[in-house]
Amino acid sequence: MKMRLFDRILLTIYTLAIIVASLFLIIVAAGIIPLANIRNYINSIEYGWDFAGILLIISLVFLLISIKLLFSRSKPKTLSGTLLRNTELGMIKISVNTLDALVQKSVKGFQEIKDVKSFVMPEDDGIRVRLNIQLMPDVNIPAVSTSVQNKVKEYVESTAGILVKEVYICIDNLAVMQRLRVE
Repeated sequence: MKMRLFDRILLTIYTLAIIVASLFLIIVAAGIIPLANIRNYINSIEYGWDFAGILLIISLVFLLISIKLLFSRSKPKTLSGTLLRNTELGMIKISVNTLDALVQKSVKGFQEIKDVKSFVMPEDDGIRVRLNIQLMPDVNIPAVSTSVQNKVKEYVESTAGILVKEVYICIDNLAVMQRLRVE
């Protein structure tokens, strides 16, 4: 959940003020500044309309910041869990998990691929797909990669109707063929 910039600025100011007040109280509690000196300073302050006004403004500002931060909620992005698609009949929500399953299914048909891990990253106008692939040995890597990219893009777009902006492939490893030992 992301906070808005204004809320982050308020939270920073508020936190810094709390840190300063806490450090002051620690210094007083440790006896670095004697409590008698603080009492003398407070007693020496002349209470008037100007002092009362400043004190009131500072108190109101901190009260308003506290209330604002207490009740501020950032609006969750609609794209975090689902993708939206509007049709003339209404809205369609497709979860990222569903799109991930479609990506996995589109890759399963390749015999050259031993294992695949997929990550779907939703965006405002489509998705980006990242595939971490473990290939079988003796495979033409550029040819298989291009085929996988095309297949994922075509399958997801035709099945879900969501634009696939990019299919990023990372070849993690080549599978090692294990020889069977006959005894």
